[in-house]
Amino acid sequence: MDNINKTPVISELLQASQNGTPMIRLGNGSQPRVMIVAGVHGAELPSQIAASNLINHLTCTKFNGTIYIIPFAIPRDTATSTRIHNNTDPNRVADIPGTAVNKISQTAKNEKVTLLMDCHSTKPHDIPGKNCIIYDPKNPKSLKLALYIYNNTKSPLIKVGNYSGVLSTVCNSNNITSVTCEVLSPHNQIHPGSDKLTYQYMIAFLNYAGVYSKNNKKNK
Repeated sequence: MDNINKTPVISELLQASQNGTPMIRLGNGSQPRVMIVAGVHGAELPSQIAASNLINHLTCTKFNGTIYIIPFAIPRDTATSTRIHNNTDPNRVADIPGTAVNKISQTAKNEKVTLLMDCHSTKPHDIPGKNCIIYDPKNPKSLKLALYIYNNTKSPLIKVGNYSGVLSTVCNSNNITSVTCEVLSPHNQIHPGSDKLTYQYMIAFLNYAGVYSKNNKKNK
């Protein structure tokens, strides 16, 4: 919490998170429609901080289309600093109706989202254990998106594992081009620069989608 700038909009999201997963929609509902997800694993903090910073930035910045941001996918797990939800890894059951992450995938589908980024962190000596962009080889558009982010951040690419319940895998199967972005940081900690790299991933993603440019001027 010490790393989150508690502007009025973030304070409102934090309040809403006491009742479930909060989502903010920025824009007028037009295409392109894109979604950024953070906090699928509650103990992975950099992405949740980066998402909060991005929301604060976008609320005073011009962009095209519509941006959906879920800064705390499972707020209870963030509050209790855990990666496990109901004795299960939530990013292995996104294909099971009724699970927290499946509801996110269904929301993306219902809102006609075309691109989705799911942001995580990985502890040292774990899998993948490095900064990286994970793409789905079954969807060429996923690789194209991953390559764009690589060209802007130099984080290497790896193929998604053979898990049917990964959020990005489920979304790719639903014709929502998706990638998973990882930064190196211990669980329940913020490795120096890890939140900033996640933020760079997010900006590159928005640039690829054509909804945002770093040259966009702030709203008056």
